[in-house]
Amino acid sequence: MSNAEQPIPEIYREAAEQVRQLARIARLSDVRSDLAELAARFERLAANADAAIGLGVPYPHGERLPIGCDPPRSGTGHE
Repeated sequence: MSNAEQPIPEIYREAAEQVRQLARIARLSDVRSDLAELAARFERLAANADAAIGLGVPYPHGERLPIGCDPPRSGTGHE
């Protein structure tokens, strides 16, 4: 894997960890709870992506996403 790409499940897991860090410093209990729920959702997305990739099921964005702000390629419908 090149340094310019990162597996999608890992992106979700990193997001979950960042949200958990925010939850740890949140002062309001309802905010902590909402952030914990969001972190759990990111973990589920990671598990689903792992399963889909492992089974060879087409994943919406492939196995890896480029890191950075690369412009979308033409013909992707994101123009």
